[in-house]
Amino acid sequence: MDFIHALNWRYAVNQFSDKKLNQAQVSGLIESVRLSASAYGLQPYRLFIIESEAVKQKLLPYSFGQNKVANNSHLFVFAHKTTITQDDISTFISQVASSQNRTALDLKGYEQVIINDLLTKTKDERINWSSQQAYIALGKLLSCAAINKIDACPMTGFDNHGINQVLGLNKLGLNAEILCPVGYRSTMDTTSIRAKYRQSIEELVTII
Repeated sequence: MDFIHALNWRYAVNQFSDKKLNQAQVSGLIESVRLSASAYGLQPYRLFIIESEAVKQKLLPYSFGQNKVANNSHLFVFAHKTTITQDDISTFISQVASSQNRTALDLKGYEQVIINDLLTKTKDERINWSSQQAYIALGKLLSCAAINKIDACPMTGFDNHGINQVLGLNKLGLNAEILCPVGYRSTMDTTSIRAKYRQSIEELVTII
């Protein structure tokens, strides 16, 4: 399936079937998130894969009655960091240097650019910045799923405080930003036959 065809094929699934993804499929989706772009390459988020049916049921009360949170193959949870410190940046620089057979000193200028940008932001600005990076990764997940004919439904309508509590995210310095159940659409899902609406190119795009 070519990419544009895949994007036309996908939709936000309302009801999933009982069919499960295999491990290779799940691993492919995870890898798409891992390889996602992010500002400075920092990836200030973590991905949680919920396979446990019991845990899904615990999350359901905080999902405003959206049963697809519990009824899916796997539930992907994107959680962004709630703080970015100089130590975080230094650790990142050390890891990059090691992976590229360079020294941290080689990347000192790059490190200072990141520090000058992120550490001059307010706490709320850093939180907003971190959450934005999670959405970039979500885009990669949705694209990878579509090209592989795996269904998904990105969700932001949920009680993040409740999700955080169930998954123990607060103690990890994380906040649940996006839920994305994945699997296969049910034949009973009537939303699958609705025409896809998007703005026209003329409405959406301005070429200057």
